[in-house]
Amino acid sequence: MTVRGTGLRLLRSGSGPPVLVLHGSGDRGDWVPFFSLLAEEHSVLRPDHPGFNWSDDDDRIDSVHDLAFFYLDFLDERGLDAVDLVGISLGGWVAAELAILAGSRVGKLILIDAAGIRVEGVPAPDYFLLGPEELSDTVWHDPDFKAHNLEWGRTVAEDAEAFGRFLRGRASTAHLAWNPYFHDPKLLDRVHRIRSDTMILWGAEDRLFPVAYGQRWRELIPQAEFHVIENAGHLPHVERPDEVHALIEGFLSEGGDR
Repeated sequence: MTVRGTGLRLLRSGSGPPVLVLHGSGDRGDWVPFFSLLAEEHSVLRPDHPGFNWSDDDDRIDSVHDLAFFYLDFLDERGLDAVDLVGISLGGWVAAELAILAGSRVGKLILIDAAGIRVEGVPAPDYFLLGPEELSDTVWHDPDFKAHNLEWGRTVAEDAEAFGRFLRGRASTAHLAWNPYFHDPKLLDRVHRIRSDTMILWGAEDRLFPVAYGQRWRELIPQAEFHVIENAGHLPHVERPDEVHALIEGFLSEGGDR
């Protein structure tokens, strides 16, 4: 599809109330089992952000704030007045911005290991200094997922197309989140405008954004539910899809349809 002239790759499945899923910075464009679980009861829309995977670049987007406005145009293009919103890592930051900008367009908000804030005194690695293998080692906790992705990290440079997408996504992420590093100080003064029912999910073993970041989000959005997913790293919806889906499905079903 296109959004104001920008070609966008969109994965979608299911029927029912719409759920928009906004992916993280290192996402490779895969349809993971968690999405299929979510699509059993919902119409799941999972686009590649502009500048990532198979979507076009968009030179008008200079910040996460701009990307949130882009997704308002996306909702208009799809004819959607409102959606439930799942934001993962970098996508969590975008989702929070979207809920701040246009709360009437967001039904329920789910943040999974979301970027966008900084927690003083909590050490975290520099994403931009991590090569593919180091990044895989940092992101994953489950031994099977870690082993598979370490192998990907060791060999991805041998696949020119896949390595090109990795580097393009890294460059697009740097454009959005290099400085300040993966946060916006002004967000702290705007986050009170999030009025949507909110759930925050965090991998207990997240080494990219440790659990203290999730706890800080919980302080900033006092109406939010907060759940720590044991035995999971930065992407708990991938490592523990059944557990994460059960929590999210219960949350989305509360209060009936919009």
